[in-house]
Amino acid sequence: MIQPYRAFIVQARAPTFSIRQPQSYQVGVSFPLPQPSTLTCALAYAAGLTGVGQSDLQGDEYVKELAESVLRLLVRATVKPVAPLTNSSVTLSRVRALEEDSSEKVVEAIRRGRKITDAMVREYYSGRLTIIYVFRSVSGIDKVYSWLYLLGRLGDTESLISVERVEEATIEHLGSEEYVDTYTPVEWVESYGEGFFSLIRMCREELCAKPVRSRDDYERCMSVYIVPMTEEWVKGSLILKGAKVRIRTKRGYTIWGIKGISGEARIVLPGG
Repeated sequence: MIQPYRAFIVQARAPTFSIRQPQSYQVGVSFPLPQPSTLTCALAYAAGLTGVGQSDLQGDEYVKELAESVLRLLVRATVKPVAPLTNSSVTLSRVRALEEDSSEKVVEAIRRGRKITDAMVREYYSGRLTIIYVFRSVSGIDKVYSWLYLLGRLGDTESLISVERVEEATIEHLGSEEYVDTYTPVEWVESYGEGFFSLIRMCREELCAKPVRSRDDYERCMSVYIVPMTEEWVKGSLILKGAKVRIRTKRGYTIWGIKGISGEARIVLPGG
């Protein structure tokens, strides 16, 4: 039987990562795990480094075409922690020089004693992640190996990651009711409840191809996800650990087992 999907596992070390929740303002509260759109944008950026995309396009048009070319191959992007995640707050000092029209105006502002810096508090997480990308089983899909090795950032400009291993995983159909250990859209699920989880609104993969200029731009691409995770306080610090939750999928969605040498996961996919 020919499998309709091909799955890849990326093991990555993330010393600090922050994916800001869009509803937050002064304090940049982060999602505990990279959301689907973050994983997809990182993949599209890596694909661009290999030359994917139309060179005759520029700006938003180039980004949109590049992202859509990746989305045509991608079925799902998800992630789970390999080890406990820790979080902390960082105060960032920013130079607001880009708000001026030229470097001369920046110098003039400094001479006049105008303050061109400000600060904000942002939440960061730290840990090791198992990232799972599932693609349609089509010809030419082997090129994603080079994309995955080029993943370099998950989140803001400070959220650099180190890819430790990339491998293609085996994929096995498990049925419509099982424990899963990766996040799943609530709208795909008929029932859930046994296990440890949080409900978090996150942006879906398709946001990668949409320029965000207003709140409505990302709100249309947000869904509530079941995120298997537990919290534990250790010596005054909050530790987040991966967990499992038992779910029953709606018609049109099934649970699959993803297994590689470096890790394994259970994930809900469309179809079946």
